[in-house]
Amino acid sequence: MDIVPELDSASLLKLTSFLFWSCLYLLSYARQPDKCPEYHSRVVTLLHGSVSSVVGLAQCGLGSLSICRLTAPVLPQHYALMVWSWGYFAFDSLWCLMYWNQGPLMLAHHFSTLLAITIYMHRNGTGCSFSCTMAFMEITNPSLQIRWFLKSEGYGRTTLFYIIDILYLSSFLLIRGVLGTYILYKIIPVKIFGMDQKMIAISLYIISIGLMRELISYISYKYKDRAIASVTNFLDYYGIILNDCNDI
Repeated sequence: MDIVPELDSASLLKLTSFLFWSCLYLLSYARQPDKCPEYHSRVVTLLHGSVSSVVGLAQCGLGSLSICRLTAPVLPQHYALMVWSWGYFAFDSLWCLMYWNQGPLMLAHHFSTLLAITIYMHRNGTGCSFSCTMAFMEITNPSLQIRWFLKSEGYGRTTLFYIIDILYLSSFLLIRGVLGTYILYKIIPVKIFGMDQKMIAISLYIISIGLMRELISYISYKYKDRAIASVTNFLDYYGIILNDCNDI
């Protein structure tokens, strides 16, 4: 007779988290069946991003952050955030595979994050470093989702949309580009971090570069002409550029 191995506690918690996010998605769909699948997926994503960034920042303790704190033992609240995020990224990875509307770069981001969380869950001294990583990864996510909801509801040309759009683009480039480069520079030479943690940091940084490249292309496409026109009007207003030949 074959003996079926029982699920360990970590696997059971991850499965429970995955089912929670799946049920939340189905609940959103049941309440608003006229909306497209991406709408309900983004509702779920907005909840995860908002909670993860706030809780992650609270656990990170930026005011007293140090190498010793980053390698402190995993506390129950750290582990709860890991379980919370693992289930979400498992759900969203499956959703992306089913609908294939995010592209391979986002799938690479999700799979790398899933692997990173799994590794963190089996390490004893990674609680605070995980919380900081998750917070900085997700802190720009709420503005991204609000931006999408505004556009999908027909508010894509409003002042509020452009404010959210610029806020998201600038904060993403600042956090993932400037701050991410600085953090990677600090992590790599420190021996207290394991090789697996360093490889996780490098892989997520490479994916961030790919995402930033896409954002820069979007900025160039959408705002280049607007920026040139604004600068030209500014210079023309102050008489630096004279467009009327009769005034010469």
